[in-house]
Amino acid sequence: MNSPDDSFTLAGADGAKITGDLYLPDAVNPPLVIVIPGFKGFKNWGCFPWLGRRLAEGGLATAVINLSHNGVGDNWDTFERLDLFERDTWSKRVFDMQQVLTAAFDGRLSNNAQPNPARLGLLGHSMGGGLALLIAAKDSRVRSLVTWAGVNRANRLDEGDVRRALNALGHVPIENARTGQIMRIGREFFDELKQHPEAFDIRAAASAVTIPWLLVHGSADETVPLEEAHDLLDCASDNAKLLTIEDIGHTFGAAHPFSGATPELEQATDAALTHFLRTL
Repeated sequence: MNSPDDSFTLAGADGAKITGDLYLPDAVNPPLVIVIPGFKGFKNWGCFPWLGRRLAEGGLATAVINLSHNGVGDNWDTFERLDLFERDTWSKRVFDMQQVLTAAFDGRLSNNAQPNPARLGLLGHSMGGGLALLIAAKDSRVRSLVTWAGVNRANRLDEGDVRRALNALGHVPIENARTGQIMRIGREFFDELKQHPEAFDIRAAASAVTIPWLLVHGSADETVPLEEAHDLLDCASDNAKLLTIEDIGHTFGAAHPFSGATPELEQATDAALTHFLRTL
């Protein structure tokens, strides 16, 4: 039921592949929403296929994407390309998003149906929410924005811990609790943020965004505290609104593998759908 209607592959940063799945409504030139998973997230994770189908049933063409350096290879359920993950940076993520937006505007995402590129929105979860903000602040092709549990800063790791790990290992190891894999964040990630902090300032992007923006956040988010949503809202203008969903965590109750939608995930999805239908 949640299988995509089409898929696409694009050239991403450093020649690595961006992949995406398209979920299409029964409509002519519908609005298009691009869904950006978070750190250690991917297009086949948990609720994302369900989300794509649900938004399409509501009238939105939906593209759920894998960024080129997210670490997922040809087996779209595991992290086979930890070499790419180690080389990931914010500039590569931004580059990838520019490729997806351009492909959408050029009609290169699908031959089955052509979404309307003048009615384009972004939905980002966690790190993907921060990336969506950076893109929306600078790219006028984006007309509407939803962030789910969005981050308010580009580096969430303790600077002292990062410095010690880089000095000892040349990378920062983190464990994937789901797979047990040790995943490396490379030195380039931190060097870039130190050299160009203004380019990836998510709070500044929140201040610059003028399009309609809905923030959705769980009050019991264990990964990105609700305070970060309030911080972004304080940076924003009157274009932004916050929906707090009580007593739910970072993924609104969704897990991988997906076992069905929780009431909180339904609420977050319905709010996003309503927002996009109203503003695109």
